[in-house]
Amino acid sequence: MLKRLFAFILLLLGVHESPAEILQGRCSYVQDGDSLKFIPQGKEKGDEVRVRLYGIDAPEKNQEFSGQSRKKLEKLTRGKKIRLEVMDIDQYDRYVARVYVGKTYVNLEMLKAGLAWHYDYHADDKADAELAKAEAAARKARKGLWSDDSVVNPREHRRVNGTVHSNR
Repeated sequence: MLKRLFAFILLLLGVHESPAEILQGRCSYVQDGDSLKFIPQGKEKGDEVRVRLYGIDAPEKNQEFSGQSRKKLEKLTRGKKIRLEVMDIDQYDRYVARVYVGKTYVNLEMLKAGLAWHYDYHADDKADAELAKAEAAARKARKGLWSDDSVVNPREHRRVNGTVHSNR
């Protein structure tokens, strides 16, 4: 709650980007192509926190390419040491974060593979230009979900079909 109040005060003052909180730990579980569970360093499995990857939106469980997207994120993160740059805490109390494994920016890799959309609804154009470019390149190369001309953005899918998950 205090973090949200601080972010709101910064917004009122015209400060658009507060310093990200950096957390180290391990990925214990991948829920889908844009959500995982994280065990902070020094904590145990019961202390897991939910993480939503900042700047991307992956297919919902009942959409095409959902399985491929989840598997890609799992390959990149599951069981590995990861670093979170926490950007926000969402309405579901998930950390919204840039996720890194070593020097690999996982969020960007999901877009490069064509297995997620750039979630630009709340994006900072300057800070997220790399994410937008990655999606555009994957679209142009018809990688992953971009190989399907009838692919539906998860945001639109949720709007039409309702939220698929109880924790989304």
